[in-house]
Amino acid sequence: MSTLAGDLARALGNVEAMQDLYADDISWTLPVTLGRIGGTHEGKDAVLEFNKIALGPYSKSAGFKVDIHHEFGDGAFSVARYTCRSTVSATDEEYVNEYVLFVRGRDGKITEVVEHLDTLKVMHYEGLRTFLPRISGVVVS
Repeated sequence: MSTLAGDLARALGNVEAMQDLYADDISWTLPVTLGRIGGTHEGKDAVLEFNKIALGPYSKSAGFKVDIHHEFGDGAFSVARYTCRSTVSATDEEYVNEYVLFVRGRDGKITEVVEHLDTLKVMHYEGLRTFLPRISGVVVS
């Protein structure tokens, strides 16, 4: 079974393939603890700019490996839970984190993405710390 949420997860890292899935009025929401990329991005241009910034710290040559654990839904609403693996360019660290995408669609295109991930785990990667904000009271070793 293929869903818009699963298709988006499988396209991760390929901005052109991702943008082919987007409606012009797409919105993408992430936890605000992700600093400058957190919050809601509205409209296709804003989402594409966010995609480029968010994917920037990862090695293009290593790409992204996505292992989908659960995928369900229909054209109007779908969910995918997956593990993503990549390499942080600045340090060559292997990046591994689990994500959940909640996706709404219309006419075969994505109109809304709500993304959840372990944001504190992201900050444990040395090569990503400068990409994200420092959070008062949080010590990352």
